[in-house]
Amino acid sequence: MNTSNQPERFHALDATRAFALLLGVVFHAAWSYVPAPMGAPIVDASASRFFDWFFFTSHTFRMQLFFLIAGFFAHLVCHRRGFTAFARNRLMRIGVPLVVGWLILYPLVVGAFVAGGNVSGRNLTEIPLTAIFGLLYQKGAMFIPRSLGGMFGLAHLWFLYYLLWLYALVLGLRFLLTRSETVADRLRGWADGGVNRVMRSPVSIVLLAVGMGVFLWPMHGWFGVDTPLTSAVPSIPVLVFYGSFFVFGWFIHRQAHLLTNLVRHWRWQLALGLVLSIPLFGVFKGLRESEAGISMSGQYPKLQVGQITDWPMFLTRLQSASNPATAPAQLVNAWTHLKPGAQQRILKMTAEATLDQRAGVANTLGKLLAKPHLFQTNTIPPGSAPAPAEAQRVLLENRAKLERLFAGSLAGDPLKLGWYRPVKLAYSVGYGLVMWLLLFGTLGFFQARCSGHSPAWRYVADSSYWVYLAHLPLVAVLQIWMASWAWPGLIKFLFLNAVAFAILFASYHYCVRSTFIGRILNGRSHPLVAWPFIGSEKRTETASISSTHPVARMANPEKSVN
Repeated sequence: MNTSNQPERFHALDATRAFALLLGVVFHAAWSYVPAPMGAPIVDASASRFFDWFFFTSHTFRMQLFFLIAGFFAHLVCHRRGFTAFARNRLMRIGVPLVVGWLILYPLVVGAFVAGGNVSGRNLTEIPLTAIFGLLYQKGAMFIPRSLGGMFGLAHLWFLYYLLWLYALVLGLRFLLTRSETVADRLRGWADGGVNRVMRSPVSIVLLAVGMGVFLWPMHGWFGVDTPLTSAVPSIPVLVFYGSFFVFGWFIHRQAHLLTNLVRHWRWQLALGLVLSIPLFGVFKGLRESEAGISMSGQYPKLQVGQITDWPMFLTRLQSASNPATAPAQLVNAWTHLKPGAQQRILKMTAEATLDQRAGVANTLGKLLAKPHLFQTNTIPPGSAPAPAEAQRVLLENRAKLERLFAGSLAGDPLKLGWYRPVKLAYSVGYGLVMWLLLFGTLGFFQARCSGHSPAWRYVADSSYWVYLAHLPLVAVLQIWMASWAWPGLIKFLFLNAVAFAILFASYHYCVRSTFIGRILNGRSHPLVAWPFIGSEKRTETASISSTHPVARMANPEKSVN
């Protein structure tokens, strides 16, 4: 389809992309207010079910929305500049921030989580931050895969890494298709027709939900899409999943006028998505808190706090290991490999231990499961680790033995439950329905409300990339600082966000927007002004997708970067 006459400034999608990124900041700010084992830096004293629901619901669609818009703008840049310029542009604006940002931010994120563990008691043996930074930088642990005993991780920058893979795949596929224009035209026609039908019919959401349900079915756990944080080897299911949204956005740009169809339905789509998210969250919460303990089952056979189904019984059994005369020998053997400080903390714990303290016990025991001969001998050679080919077998064997030792208080393999797969499929389809309702509803809302040029939204759109990249260490530190405050949860949450956004926007305005960093992130730098929006360039609206609907207005493409 010919897109040569289409304008190239999409104000509504700029605003939508900014919303998706800024929602990620609020999402992580809500993390510590979830009263459940979800891996936050620290669990706040004011955690509540509302934040649990918000955390769950925002996760259902925000990254999918981002990848769809990334695909849309990727096709825009390719069409406007050509594939060679597109590749250079993406390497500068995605590759450079990924590499530089990771080198700076990843140790800060790890340090913040370690600090949270020290404060909350999740680290049974307190870890000095100097030791962590020395391990990451001096000894290079951040560059070593975890399978080899290192501490490599992508943190919240994983989405940039996967975007680079998707860009590379697009360029590769484009190269192959140029070998046969007939095949290329046929595929483009098929894809254009499918996108046209989906965008014109609201009923298509049901079919999309079923399709996404099939994608989600093999994913680990019940929280939705796997988050690939700890490996440089891309997860094929995750790449295919987010790649489908990327490709969908790519083909929407070829028929950008179809975006106007979303305006008619956004109210009922957003409303229905939010309403359906409540029972979906109820199912998720029930499964997470059930005796099966399977909300994060993708980590099996690793041990997680959510898999401890009866904490008082589990703790009593573990504490008994300190008495070799009465405890099973295998349990005593495992106990002897705990550090003395960890042993003392466990012995002082009670049935009222906090979630973070329980997580510390699970994490500590979980690390032992990777050791061969854990339950057979009192002496494991220092640094002992199974060969990579045997690691999974060792984990499975040790986990099975641990379950027998803690019979009745520790969940087993969820895949052995007869109902797991059919229930997971039905749940995944429901999850997909909520996902698409909220995604289309959000797109439609911004098409309806933010179609014209706005200096404020343009500024927010420019700043959102930096704000998201830089936010996680700051948000984690604020969560730790405020965790024990005796304020109402909502007040603390709003205050945390106000402080975080004030610092992040100020750092963007005075340290990024007018510097070479802003040129890398946004494709251009801006003159420094005293306050945001003052001196913002005014652009003349010169084109529209549809001359009859204000939602379609676009601005001068000469200033468009992405």
